[in-house]
Amino acid sequence: MTPPAKSTPEAEAEPLLVEHTGRVVTLTLNRPHRRNAMSTALLEQLAAELNQLTGRKDTAPGALVLTGAAGTFSSGADTREPDWHDLQRRAVRRAHFRTVFQALHAAPFPVVAAVEGYALGGGLELALACDLVVAGEGASFGLPELAVGAVPGGGAVHSLLRRAGRGVAARMLLIPGERVRADELARLGAVERTVPDGEALGTARALAASVAAGDPALLEAGVRLLRDSGHLDRTSALGVENGYWWQAASAAHREPAPPAASPS
Repeated sequence: MTPPAKSTPEAEAEPLLVEHTGRVVTLTLNRPHRRNAMSTALLEQLAAELNQLTGRKDTAPGALVLTGAAGTFSSGADTREPDWHDLQRRAVRRAHFRTVFQALHAAPFPVVAAVEGYALGGGLELALACDLVVAGEGASFGLPELAVGAVPGGGAVHSLLRRAGRGVAARMLLIPGERVRADELARLGAVERTVPDGEALGTARALAASVAAGDPALLEAGVRLLRDSGHLDRTSALGVENGYWWQAASAAHREPAPPAASPS
């Protein structure tokens, strides 16, 4: 007789919790025994859920909240998984990670991160991939990848350079153990709102609900404009704005948009 498989914390709980409240969906990273470190199973489920949400044009949520269970957002990639030391298996995890970021960028609705505790490595990258970040005052952020034989690969350095500046990006990337608190990132513009510890999720949900009350077509135009123009020069950005202006105006009048003028 084959003995029963040993129960593990990962087997006892779903690694990702999904909650629908009105037009807001909350996705919770649910591996508290590993400080919500992102395993292959968690990333696979997160990628599938995001693709499902972003692919439903007529029934898409008005806004999405990303958070972590038990007072921690995420400690990043799970370096204790067997695949961490197997390049081919790490490549599979990497593919899921890239799918997550692609889905967040393509989402036709705003995405709000609710950060408590800390967001490290891939956890920081996940938070910065959101449109808005709400953080508890005691939350801290860091990029420990160089210390574990990796480099950031999910856009954190690019996001920090744009949103907070080179100095903070260099400190977090190059100084071992460097952590930056939520209030400093808020002053620099990488965190949109700080709240007392324990209130990030409630605040993020309320913020998401207020945003989700808007017209879906206008919200989609707004988030795409926000995501698509930050890296462009002014002339190109004005061309992108013109295209989304016509998209929003046409949706309001239920008429097809004329071709967007090429930036010149």
